[in-house]
Amino acid sequence: MENKKTLYTSKTYNALKAFLLFLPVYASLIGLIIFISIQLHKPLIAVFGWVIISSVPFLFQKSFKNYFTRRVELEFDNQEFLVKEYNLDTDVLINELNFFWADIQSFKCSFSSSNTIYLVIYLKGGSSKSFSFKDEKDQEEALNEKSVFSIFYYYVRQYNSDKKQEEEITLKPGFLTTKPGAFVLYSLVILAVIGIVIHFVLAPKTFMLSFMSFFIIMGLLVKRKTDKDLYNKINKLEPKPPTD
Repeated sequence: MENKKTLYTSKTYNALKAFLLFLPVYASLIGLIIFISIQLHKPLIAVFGWVIISSVPFLFQKSFKNYFTRRVELEFDNQEFLVKEYNLDTDVLINELNFFWADIQSFKCSFSSSNTIYLVIYLKGGSSKSFSFKDEKDQEEALNEKSVFSIFYYYVRQYNSDKKQEEEITLKPGFLTTKPGAFVLYSLVILAVIGIVIHFVLAPKTFMLSFMSFFIIMGLLVKRKTDKDLYNKINKLEPKPPTD
């Protein structure tokens, strides 16, 4: 089989780093405003300060996100794939990772409404690596057109084509679609019902507020279904050779 190399360029956004930077700064500023408000005995300072501090991030949202966004160049071949991260506006190499297909045990993926592909790679040594690619393609486009996922999936299937079943790279289902996930989900339903009953007995006038928990559970049930549908769709997907 010809070891042809495929190149693809995308972007990645490190949401965790952004959150870890934003949270302490935001909390410190809110704490400072509250302290000043208490010292001056003017609660309106705290109110207006909170509104202003909470509004400013939205004004600079694009610049803030760009600070944690990197350009990524991906290289795929039959032996491995390489991920190179560069500064968004320059050619300065920030990080480089390579993965041999033979070292990968399984992978998991999901797609967000903001056209971001989340890919988790589980290695045979027990470690894992998570990626988020801003590919500007929705789920259907990412599955059926040239994208980070479709190229990755093509090479996974190429690798699996001549391997024994126990050696293949497998698609890992989302947690909520597994038996432990279902157990957790149905346990939450039972706890929510118990909570509503107790609330009704102790405070019947406000027990309707307890139904708020069901909105959260309904969201989890919807996610379980979408994760299961995606898992089945990928398993039935015919890989397409990446083309320019």
